[in-house]
Amino acid sequence: MPLTARGEAIFDRLPAAAPRASTGSIGCEIVRHEELCIGCARCASACPTGATRAGGLFDPMQLFAAPPDSRRGALGSALRKIARHQPSQPIEVPARVSSFRSIVYDAEKCIGCGACARICPTGAVEALPVSAEEIAADARARRGEAVA
Repeated sequence: MPLTARGEAIFDRLPAAAPRASTGSIGCEIVRHEELCIGCARCASACPTGATRAGGLFDPMQLFAAPPDSRRGALGSALRKIARHQPSQPIEVPARVSSFRSIVYDAEKCIGCGACARICPTGAVEALPVSAEEIAADARARRGEAVA
């Protein structure tokens, strides 16, 4: 994952002999586990760049396809019991409804801050640290230096 402008500025101040991983979460690799997501959109409200946002649709097929022991699977099971018929396509969510929306993630906008992972109530988002070697290689590549 490439460094953000802030991460690159911090890395440039480090001595060349001592590349270190960034402190804090900036530059983390964000991993999403869609089967655990309940569509609460807390990640979208916490995202400082808009990389994660609540979509305008709810796809019940995600609930029906989720593993039965997951939260989405439990919601899918409940929906099967109360629905008159299984929806064949995503459902448009009215603006007044704030949950059960599809979550749209744009990796290009993501700075890897980990705010989404910290606020997610179900653990559907993880922020994995990037190794010092990956950070150093990415910074060298951005500067046009040879990558070993």
